[in-house]
Amino acid sequence: MAVTITTPRPVTFPSNGIPIAGHLYTPSSSAPDRKGAAIVVGHPMNGVKEQTAGLHARKLAEHGFVTLAFDAAYQGESGGEPRYLEDPAQRAEDARAAVTYLTTLTEGEPKVDPKKIGALGICASGGYIPFAAQTDLRMRAIATVSAACLGSVARSGIKYTSAAITAATLTQNLNYANALRTEEARGGAHGKPQLAPVMPDPHALPPGLPSSSAEGAQYYRTPRGQHERSVNMTVARSVDLQANYDSFAFVGMLAPRPLLMVVGEKADTAYFSEEAFKRAGNGAVELFVVEGKTHVGLYDGLEESLPKLVRFFGENLV
Repeated sequence: MAVTITTPRPVTFPSNGIPIAGHLYTPSSSAPDRKGAAIVVGHPMNGVKEQTAGLHARKLAEHGFVTLAFDAAYQGESGGEPRYLEDPAQRAEDARAAVTYLTTLTEGEPKVDPKKIGALGICASGGYIPFAAQTDLRMRAIATVSAACLGSVARSGIKYTSAAITAATLTQNLNYANALRTEEARGGAHGKPQLAPVMPDPHALPPGLPSSSAEGAQYYRTPRGQHERSVNMTVARSVDLQANYDSFAFVGMLAPRPLLMVVGEKADTAYFSEEAFKRAGNGAVELFVVEGKTHVGLYDGLEESLPKLVRFFGENLV
């Protein structure tokens, strides 16, 4: 019997005083009864809730979970200035705020059991959500897909690829970010922050580009995953908010709660999940490798990852 799914309901909730826009997915009556289990779903850097986060939220709802995909602060339909700032501290707070919102849904439809809330992070949110969960024990089960730590990316680039950077380059980037702050304060560019593109033109890719960037350009800037509110821009000075951030330094704090890290066999970002898996120690942590998949290939290729995520949340939340 085919499972029908209701249209997601637009919702808004606060995060550090910033209104966060979300899509709340309610399972249909024909979906499995998960007894109030719910999952927050965070999107990648440069993404919005209607892209891979929304796809994962919808598919998980079809399997009986209440799900909440949301736009991070400064992104999409959420509030916050300056637009397109990428701030790890705020991103982690957005995840906590999403959990807080779900805990208020104890009456009516959908009804959420506050003791059965999990979290799923994709790409950059695969770093932000485990980071938030280290101190937010309401996240009872944590999963990532193609996890990445933007702090590490700011410090080192994508390691083992042509996009790796040196400490000297990091210093240059920080000096540039600091100079942009001064320029804004002095009214340069009308006091507005300078924006920088995230992904290159998919029709003019530089040679030797890491696959995560090359396929990312194809996902975000073609009909494959393109969305009008995913504008392919970030505040250029965001790097000085990211460079001393580490998603996984204290990943062991998640124990004894379960952690599932889904990674593509061909992902050039696989080392993030592999290193986090080792750091997590003896907790209930699993590294699930999907053969043949790249970093971005898991954004919309859910044939193997979705059943694994459904089992993981079903076993650990219900």
